[in-house]
Amino acid sequence: MQCKINDLPDELLEYILSLIPPYKDLQECRLVCKRWYRATKNVIEHNKAHFQKSVAFGSLLWNSLPSMHWISTIGKRHSHSACIYDNSMYVFGGCTAAWTTFNDLWQLDLSTRTWVRPITMGNYPSPKACATMLYYKTNLILFGGWSHPSPYPLHQQWKLFNELHVYCIKSNKWTAINTLETPPPTSAHSATIHKNLMVVFGGVCNEYISNDVWCLNLDTYTWHKQSTSNLKPQPRYGQSQIELGEKHLLVLGGCTGPNAAMNDAWLLTMEGTSWTWRKVNMHNTEWAPTRIWCHQACKVGNYIIVLSKNRHQTKSSDMSISLKKVACQRSASPRLCESNLLPERQGNVSTVDKDENVNGKHGVFSRACPQNAHTSSQTPNIPKTIPFYSDNTLSMAAFRDQSLRSNSNTNRQRQLESLRRMEEKIRNKKAAVTKVSKKAENTLSIFVLDITNVLSDDCNASWVPLKQNGHSGPDERILYSLVLGRGELIVFGGIRKEHSSGHTDIDDSVVYNDLHFINPPRYII
Repeated sequence: MQCKINDLPDELLEYILSLIPPYKDLQECRLVCKRWYRATKNVIEHNKAHFQKSVAFGSLLWNSLPSMHWISTIGKRHSHSACIYDNSMYVFGGCTAAWTTFNDLWQLDLSTRTWVRPITMGNYPSPKACATMLYYKTNLILFGGWSHPSPYPLHQQWKLFNELHVYCIKSNKWTAINTLETPPPTSAHSATIHKNLMVVFGGVCNEYISNDVWCLNLDTYTWHKQSTSNLKPQPRYGQSQIELGEKHLLVLGGCTGPNAAMNDAWLLTMEGTSWTWRKVNMHNTEWAPTRIWCHQACKVGNYIIVLSKNRHQTKSSDMSISLKKVACQRSASPRLCESNLLPERQGNVSTVDKDENVNGKHGVFSRACPQNAHTSSQTPNIPKTIPFYSDNTLSMAAFRDQSLRSNSNTNRQRQLESLRRMEEKIRNKKAAVTKVSKKAENTLSIFVLDITNVLSDDCNASWVPLKQNGHSGPDERILYSLVLGRGELIVFGGIRKEHSSGHTDIDDSVVYNDLHFINPPRYII
């Protein structure tokens, strides 16, 4: 007797449908017939309820996408912008470990887990990081951000943006929006959308850290600065902003300065001419993460998911990177020596300016100076920036006498060989230390904040006690993106700051382009 799928009972049909990824394929199952429509609707509702229940009990599982799906497409990045629209996750910009910023747009098809880069049209945004990108109707709204200058010349200022761009998904086109009134150039801020209003809070501005609230009308594209109560959060950046309906939003964590991360939460009530801030009473703080800064939070039902380092893991180096401090450090980072064989010089770059340089500032070292050759018989002064010239025999005679030139070439070969051995020794030592450090590296853990009573008169929230499994998550990182899909959370990118080598002049940052998914256990109907 031949049995078809329509001959199965509803329970078996719903079980089969629950095995389909909850995106395009499952949605199209509703179009088969009325019975499949009802079964698919039940599966979607059951999956949603099961996911929220799993979040409440902390029974979530990490799943990683095999590298073959992503390693050959989107580049490694952190401080990027990401949001979900329909069946896709969109990622814009970000930067590399060398702080080179992007302005590319990528689309992750959540049904097939594959990356696609749309060839967009229109007015491209500037390459930047730490911008906000939200979806509204069929558009992506991109605001703010920063870009780091090129390393040459030194001591350039980083650039902040107050650009507003709209990407239309249907027409695949960027549009630059120019307004009369606009917020100051801002980066590392937070934003949410309430009806037709985008609310922006905080961030790093040109000369200060902000706690201002700016609003953008998404129908008319007009800005206005919103007045708020006298009691308000401290100026901060790197915080998470959670939408709690049309009239409320929650600001969680952030950083008020270098190594000054905050674990507090503030509720903003958006009613009347002056909006009201209220500090949230936090309970069970012993189950809170050590810090909530550049650790993106995501709301699932009445709970907020935060990823951070497990409190019970081995203590690692401080991962907080002040955006202002980072820009200053990177713009004044030590240069590589002109020869590729020379390692980076240690110490502050200001020593380069103090050293004598006969060919001009930051030029190459000349082996002889004609003036000194005729006026003095002393050995030329060799700058300290060339550390491996120890024979002090360089003079104009080297260019006149063949034997001296031959000896000089021999000495040069010995010096180059010495440099090669030293470079190999440093590389091997760094690889060995990194290998040892990776064995003890921390991983991301899941923290859950219950905000069921945050809108009550008491205005309180409570961290949920969970059993931490420190080895189940990916490597510890910051400045990643965390977005909510259908029945899952999606983690992409980020950066981990290493301090294993012990040298301040060597950048051991590790940047990622891997994908991780946080799912509930398999639900059996």
